[in-house]
Amino acid sequence: MAPRLLEALIARNQLLAEKIAGFKIPIDLVLNTRTLRNRLRQLNASPEVQPWLLRAIVIQQSQTMCGRIGFHSEPGPEDLRNVAADGVELGYEIGEPFRRRGIANEAALALMKWAYEEHGQRCFVLSINPGNIPSLGMARSMGFREIGSHIDEEDGLELYFERRLGSWPSEWTSE
Repeated sequence: MAPRLLEALIARNQLLAEKIAGFKIPIDLVLNTRTLRNRLRQLNASPEVQPWLLRAIVIQQSQTMCGRIGFHSEPGPEDLRNVAADGVELGYEIGEPFRRRGIANEAALALMKWAYEEHGQRCFVLSINPGNIPSLGMARSMGFREIGSHIDEEDGLELYFERRLGSWPSEWTSE
């Protein structure tokens, strides 16, 4: 997502956001504004990190945005130094009407595959609120293992999960 799109989404200007993006954005799609603002600040400070940050998740058939996904930064950020120094943290958000359809899983695999193939990234990290049962289940089903926890200043307790890859998992390869 380019800065102009992030600005339109932050301003909740759906018509402008759709014009910039080139796909439909449901009026009731709620995205975490704090995340959008944080990523916009990162892009304004370092435009070269854009490929690592936010991407829209769009349903192909209807060309409708149903969420967002991206890494929190480039690999090896300071905040992961004591957890997974060579890791990159993945975050995603799926709009309420689109949940429980496997969309987050599919998008996470696609983004991790991009990082794996294009940038040689081998360590992926998730931080999940212990009450977020669907995300905990998704992490575990993808072979992530719990490696610690931290207190997020806004979200409270979050558990860290890590998946290290020697090779791309055969169970992640679609037929």
